[in-house]
Amino acid sequence: MNINAIIVDDEQWNREIIKTFGNWEQNEIHLAGEAEDGEEAIRLIESGNVHIVIMDMNMPGVDGIGLLKYLNDHHPEIRIIVISGYDDYMYTRQAIRCKADEYLLKPVDPQELSQVLLQCRDRAAETLQNHPAAGTGLRLELLQALQAAKPALSAHYNDLNAAGVQDSLRELEEQLAELDVDKPALPRIGQELTLLLEELMEGNSQEDTGELETSVYKGVVSASELIRHLTEQYLSALEHLVLQRKNKNRLNLEEIKHFVDQHYTENLKVETLAKSFFVSKEYLSKVFKQEFGMNLTDYMTKLRMDRARHLLLHDHLAIKSVAELCGYEELGYFYRVFKKQFGLAPGEMRRGEV
Repeated sequence: MNINAIIVDDEQWNREIIKTFGNWEQNEIHLAGEAEDGEEAIRLIESGNVHIVIMDMNMPGVDGIGLLKYLNDHHPEIRIIVISGYDDYMYTRQAIRCKADEYLLKPVDPQELSQVLLQCRDRAAETLQNHPAAGTGLRLELLQALQAAKPALSAHYNDLNAAGVQDSLRELEEQLAELDVDKPALPRIGQELTLLLEELMEGNSQEDTGELETSVYKGVVSASELIRHLTEQYLSALEHLVLQRKNKNRLNLEEIKHFVDQHYTENLKVETLAKSFFVSKEYLSKVFKQEFGMNLTDYMTKLRMDRARHLLLHDHLAIKSVAELCGYEELGYFYRVFKKQFGLAPGEMRRGEV
């Protein structure tokens, strides 16, 4: 079983160090290529089977954050080793929701690198053994279609909107038909959308029914058959979620708090949340404040503002990007909320003005 790895770093000296310390043959890993930035890495990943990515965070163009987001969205089976000069990875973990296998600090310790490469090799081999289609790439048009479908599908699931879930999957089926998707790509598409469903279930504190199975996609012969299987899985999981919430004797505020902690970076509204938990927004805000000492809106604002402050002080992102990563679509509103919270505009805080 061939396990292929690539190195992504804009500095050749750093790439040479990793190449030297990797002990590739001893670790039974094939070094398949290297890239200077995220864009070049994406081309390598899409042109052939890549199982491990060893990457820097600070790169020009598509940087480490962009590459992590790409891997999370399109290749969740690829193992990731982040090598960086930064010692705070909370932003990466929270903003991108991408669970890199390992974080190593520069200068790289040869023993530590060898150890994490072995661990990632074993995980990659296990993934290939259990899901043989996981290593196959998808055409760019298919990746874009999947990426476009995921936000609406996620929103409808979180809103308990079964009709919306069906519509989103039906629209995806039409797109797949237009793109004339070939048969070998179908299992990979099924796997990606099943992984999304698993994330949605986890984010909703949903009990694992053990019904999610990707092996069913190995035998599908058409996009319509694939979408039919996916629709059954999504609707079944959604039905379990509705019953799980309706059958509770009392409102589980810890579950709601957990949901907010997982989704506050999205355009989350109290009204939508209340509807999903079958209560009025007034009642939800009242009992949440009784339990946690602040109402739900203030709690979400605090989470978003704390994160915004961290990003402004520790990352070189545009303020507009900070606003979007904290769940604010309108930049002007973000400025007003930020200044009200801290008494400073975002730019003033970044410059250290008092």
